[in-house]
Amino acid sequence: MKLRAFLSLFIVTLIFCANASTSFAHTDKSRGYSVLNIKGKTIEYELFLDQIDMLEQFDTNKDKQLENEELSSQIERIESVLQKDLRIDVDSKPLTMEMLSMELAEKASTIGVMFKLRLTAEEAIEQFNLHYDLMFEDAPRHTNVLLVHSGEFFYQNILDTKKRDVQITIAQPENIVQPESESVLWKYFVLGIEHILIGYDHLLFLLSLVLIASRFKDALKIVTAFTIAHSITLFLVATDRIQVSSHWVEALIPLTICYVAVENIFVQKAKWRWQLTTLFGLIHGMGFAGALAETGLPKSNLIGSLLTFNLGVEAGQLMILSLLLPFLLWLRKFPWYRKMMISASCLIFVLAFYWLILRLQ
Repeated sequence: MKLRAFLSLFIVTLIFCANASTSFAHTDKSRGYSVLNIKGKTIEYELFLDQIDMLEQFDTNKDKQLENEELSSQIERIESVLQKDLRIDVDSKPLTMEMLSMELAEKASTIGVMFKLRLTAEEAIEQFNLHYDLMFEDAPRHTNVLLVHSGEFFYQNILDTKKRDVQITIAQPENIVQPESESVLWKYFVLGIEHILIGYDHLLFLLSLVLIASRFKDALKIVTAFTIAHSITLFLVATDRIQVSSHWVEALIPLTICYVAVENIFVQKAKWRWQLTTLFGLIHGMGFAGALAETGLPKSNLIGSLLTFNLGVEAGQLMILSLLLPFLLWLRKFPWYRKMMISASCLIFVLAFYWLILRLQ
């Protein structure tokens, strides 16, 4: 009885932590976005920062959330931080930065602050140096996805503590060789791992799927079906072969979790679950593609970036399942496993339904 009580408490705690973590992202790992549009001698810069990174400095009322009024009252402090830690040089001369707007926004399911900045040079910009040192002091594992557009020119990179300075030369795509392509591909692999590890809806879906599996063979068939299915739609959506509404995809994902949770209550064998998983995997693949689109896929190595991101997702899944499956298969030896599985499925349903309501708003 003590073991049963402990396990039930353990599962409830995991689900509660997943719910809390979707609202308050972990503080040691965050992602920002920099989108630069260059027209002549002007750079229009859209900068997105996770609010978690800004709480320590700018959350004046200490409620763990930022508000537009809270930001507006500190505009001079915020501008000072941007001027100090974000710099663009042309011919070794720093450009003057002008803040056009600043407001709370949502990007890649993350609440943060969107800054619209303008920098102007004396002549048309052909080459510039970007120095990015934002957030690293409070969040050393912070990364920033950099996208640069100028006519048909496109440049993509990922900034982190080891890569704070980049030099960018504006040219036609056929004349550009993207620097350090292997490094960028590796970072897409890492992004894939991170996405599945912090994608609590996908993790909860996987847990729901394998709760009913009585053999390793059944679980392997389920996970393989999920992998193949989501890989198909990830590729189709990311390469614009098909168009989907990200709003409805994000709503359908918790709906798939609800269905599997309900089925767990009434079904005792996973013989045909791989077929259901294939269908639902197509939906989750669209969700993966939406997250990947936020990073801006490089045109010069589209397939490579897609492949390494997907491999990262699979690596993250294997890490989770290699720990989870042996534990669940061991628990099945106990006569009370069925009751515990039903209780866990009820809790999963409630949480997924809560996410569904939030995403339909």
